[in-house]
Amino acid sequence: MTLKYISLPFLDGMVTKMSKWKYTGKDVTPEKIDESLKAVKSACFGCDTHSADCSIAQAAGDIAEMMDEKNIPVKDQIHAQITGALAGATFPIATPDALIAAFPDGANTTCCVGDLKMTAGEAGKLLNPSDFPLKSAKDVADIIVSRAGL
Repeated sequence: MTLKYISLPFLDGMVTKMSKWKYTGKDVTPEKIDESLKAVKSACFGCDTHSADCSIAQAAGDIAEMMDEKNIPVKDQIHAQITGALAGATFPIATPDALIAAFPDGANTTCCVGDLKMTAGEAGKLLNPSDFPLKSAKDVADIIVSRAGL
């Protein structure tokens, strides 16, 4: 999804960019996006397995898409891309091969932020056998981002 912003130059010194909520077209401030995302994430039940059908995860993803990527740290963007790529995966995942197969384009699935690019194959090398089974896309992203030193 492409982020859409409206420039409001007449608000000099105030909020100058607002995202549009894709379902209604409502203009939303970055502060409201952050507040809403925190509220939705706080509703997470912390299940042992993750499903792409989870309405809480879907809502969090929709809201997160509205955030201005320039203000989001690289590690958070990579984390979001990994969890997004694994949104359709069935967890727990028991082996490295099963994890690679869970990515949409296998080992060639690529996360990019600016000049930084990382394939699932490269990221998979950061995992240890003791990391398995992996319980959720978030667990995968947490480990990879942490070990990549982002």
